[in-house]
Amino acid sequence: MKHTMKICFGCKTTENEVGITGRETWNVVIISLSFFAVFTAYTALQNLQSSLNQDDGLGITSLSCLYAFVIVSAILAPWIIKTLGIKISLLISWVSHILYTCSNFYPTFATLIPTSILLGLISGLLWTSQGVFISTNAYSISENNKAEIHATLSRLNGIFFTFFELTQITGNLISSFVLNKDTAFNTTMSSASACGCNDCPVDVHSNSTSKITEPANSARYLLMSIFLAFDVLGFLCTVIFLPAIQKTQWAEKANGKESVTACCSVLRTDPKLVFLLPLFSIVAMQKAVVWTDFTKSYASCTFGIHMVGFVMASYGCATTASAIVTSRIAKYTGRYVLFATAVAIDLTIFIVLYFWAPTADQEVHLFSMAVVWGLGEGIWATQFNALIALLFPERTEAAFANYHCTKAASFTVYFVISLYVCVKVKLLLVIVLLVVGSAMYAGVEVHVYRNRHVVEKEIQVVNVENNPENKTTKL
Repeated sequence: MKHTMKICFGCKTTENEVGITGRETWNVVIISLSFFAVFTAYTALQNLQSSLNQDDGLGITSLSCLYAFVIVSAILAPWIIKTLGIKISLLISWVSHILYTCSNFYPTFATLIPTSILLGLISGLLWTSQGVFISTNAYSISENNKAEIHATLSRLNGIFFTFFELTQITGNLISSFVLNKDTAFNTTMSSASACGCNDCPVDVHSNSTSKITEPANSARYLLMSIFLAFDVLGFLCTVIFLPAIQKTQWAEKANGKESVTACCSVLRTDPKLVFLLPLFSIVAMQKAVVWTDFTKSYASCTFGIHMVGFVMASYGCATTASAIVTSRIAKYTGRYVLFATAVAIDLTIFIVLYFWAPTADQEVHLFSMAVVWGLGEGIWATQFNALIALLFPERTEAAFANYHCTKAASFTVYFVISLYVCVKVKLLLVIVLLVVGSAMYAGVEVHVYRNRHVVEKEIQVVNVENNPENKTTKL
């Protein structure tokens, strides 16, 4: 199916024009519920890795391995989707998540690293499948109902990411309530001077990493059993309810070589994607800051590991609310205002974190930071997928694969340097990258805006030549 975008400059979009129909909406709800179940487990596990598996840096190392192999997965994703289809790709992904959760019952380098690598090898496939699935349903709605495509993409991505961001609430609340029962570890072994912006992989005063007391095995087993049940539920939801979806025109026609090389070839053929790479990278790195430094150096280090779930649940509440609101107001504000707001929020957060060493009486500050940060994340989540689908309608698979490949590379770099570099240095890196990425994104929008108006003038000329009596033509 060839994707075509409706050109409508200056036209107002009403609620009826979005026209989300039953079948497409049902498809999006089903995939959203599947992701909700599986990522309730994975989101909480990911947030806890840097605090739960500290010995020899096992948690951070496992995340580094995971995202390093996402790069390979993202490059191969178009070919795998072409071969297996989206539904089978999702089912394979859920099986890998089940194995990953099982390895966290007894985490060692022999158990956690192999399953992390396996999960990385399917993650690019998973998220490329998700992006293509949402985009295909959005274009179907737009073409059938004559709806404006950006509003439709924002709406469907809003539905998906509302469910997805709810996992920050459910998963993290489960982890905090389970771990909070074990009062033996609800303290931190680190001094306040080694927390927050002062945290380093090796403490220069004690020549050892800041240490957070880990929970008893009984609490770990209970937590992992609950998460395993959620993984199985997501698998069953996909098997029973998710329909197969027709392949796009590009996926049907592309040969094996083109599918495998699509992630790189689209960079050569479309400069817009090259200019978006720094922004792709910062979207990943700001999440890496949350998952590693914010949870360990600011939350666990100062208040104890049992607080991580509560803090991240507040982050998830804000993200969910932001995703809902953003998807509704996008048709009125446009993406420029939303992206500018997200950049301003992240820049402010990073600057505050750079200078802040939290103390035990600053819980309110910690939760406030999480809430504000979540508002920005809700914008990134709903608008970035819509932006990619909007700018690259003919090469959706390749564009999403490149997006997730770049994110994976950025995650990997951040997790690796986290083993050797202090928090302040990493925050300085993300601040610079955010400024550069935002400037290059602005350049892309200027380029798109100019080209759009060139097309508008050409259409006006053609219409006037064909019908001289119409002096003005509404597009």
